[in-house]
Amino acid sequence: MNNKRVAFLIIGVMLFNAVIVNGTSIINGRFPDRLMTIALTIMSFGLAYLAPHFTEKDECAQMIRERAIYISYFWCVSYVIILMLIFNPTSNIDLISFHTLTIFAVLYISTVFLNMVYYAEKY
Repeated sequence: MNNKRVAFLIIGVMLFNAVIVNGTSIINGRFPDRLMTIALTIMSFGLAYLAPHFTEKDECAQMIRERAIYISYFWCVSYVIILMLIFNPTSNIDLISFHTLTIFAVLYISTVFLNMVYYAEKY
């Protein structure tokens, strides 16, 4: 169990890489190409925290998973509505659809695992 936590924490160190790579892209005025590394970092730190909760197949772990996924659905719908309002055809913001989908994927992955951490604390 402890080995999984250490492995996820080591993978989570990618945060520094994500900040440097994405920071240089933003400074140069380009869309950050490695945005998914931020979501993977959040996922790794979340799994490092959740590893003790999920090792046992008990009722509490199942409730954490179910509640987090259920609430994440509503966050997902909110993200879609907000992205549709921001990137509508009359908007001055010009992004290709791949960038919009990348933003959505990053938000969704981060939301699911942050919700799991929240509900692990709550229950």
